[in-house]
Parts: sequence; structure tokens; C-alpha cells
Amino acid sequence: GTDVATVSTPGLAFPYPEYLRNIVQEVYRRWQRPLGNASLRAEVSFLILRDGSVREIRLTRSSGVFSFDLSAQGAIEAAGSAGAFGPLPEGWPADVLPVSFFFTPRTQ
Repeated sequence: GTDVATVSTPGLAFPYPEYLRNIVQEVYRRWQRPLGNASLRAEVSFLILRDGSVREIRLTRSSGVFSFDLSAQGAIEAAGSAGAFGPLPEGWPADVLPVSFFFTPRTQ
């Protein structure tokens, strides 16, 4: 699914769950979530800047399957390039939001 558990803001209390839900929705719109082994898991971390642009996309934890990892990173890049996340909420005091996104395949 598209639950917020697939995205986290490490070490930060980010009080805008609707913004996090949008991140999940926009990434899943750009990722062909494959059927596969439920234990497959990749983590991609990146920064969202104040204007909504995305920087420093990197594979934090590999699934061990190159094509899976590449498609996960590609989904973040595509969402970032499209400006899909939008600017950070006005009430957020920092100029950047560090995000970790966890990718898992669909089962059945």
C-alpha cells in the first residue's frame, strides 16, 4: 500500500503527515512496484529543499537486486524532477527535510 510507514524523517519530529503521504503517493505513481520476495527491501535517502527540489539521492541500503535498487532510486529522481513533492510546509522551520524511503515489492 501507500502507508506512511514506507517513509521516515530520521531523528526529526515532522508534524505534517499530509506532506509525508504526498511523498509516498508521488513516489508510488512513478515506481512500477514489482511482485516479489517480501524480504526484499531497499532504502533510498534524499533531501527535500525548501522549494521542493530534491538533492543527494542515494541508496542507503541495497536490496541485493540491482534492477530493484535502480528502479527505486529512479522513482525518487522522477518525482524530484517533476517537483511532485511541492515546497516544504511554511510552518517547517528548517530549509531542508531529510527523508528515508523504504521500497518493498508487492506480495501476491
